[in-house]
Amino acid sequence: MSTRSVTAGPVTGSIKPVPSAPGRPTRVSRRTPYRVPCRVRLVDAATGQARSVVGETVNISTGGVALQVAVNAPIGTWVETLVDHPNGDPLLLCGTVVHSRRTLTSSYELGVTILSDTPPAFA
Repeated sequence: MSTRSVTAGPVTGSIKPVPSAPGRPTRVSRRTPYRVPCRVRLVDAATGQARSVVGETVNISTGGVALQVAVNAPIGTWVETLVDHPNGDPLLLCGTVVHSRRTLTSSYELGVTILSDTPPAFA
């Protein structure tokens, strides 16, 4: 078995953007880290069953929000959450789950696309 060493040097040329995965939409705005506690209402798209849980926002943008909660929610689940805007006003975010991943043993991160005529002013 041979080993090969690489020495770090100056970066030359231009840095190229990483292409999006096939089928994934191009992100329009940057996510802003924003951690505040929130109450999340999850409505199952198939059964219409509603459930309320306590969670925390992870990050937010004009197009979506990442939430950390203790329950897994399938893609397509309707989400309503009320968070405090940095200016102190309450902000109601409504949308659907586009991805869910386990982050800890009993914690999940939900990626939610915000479906609203007036997206929040985060950028």
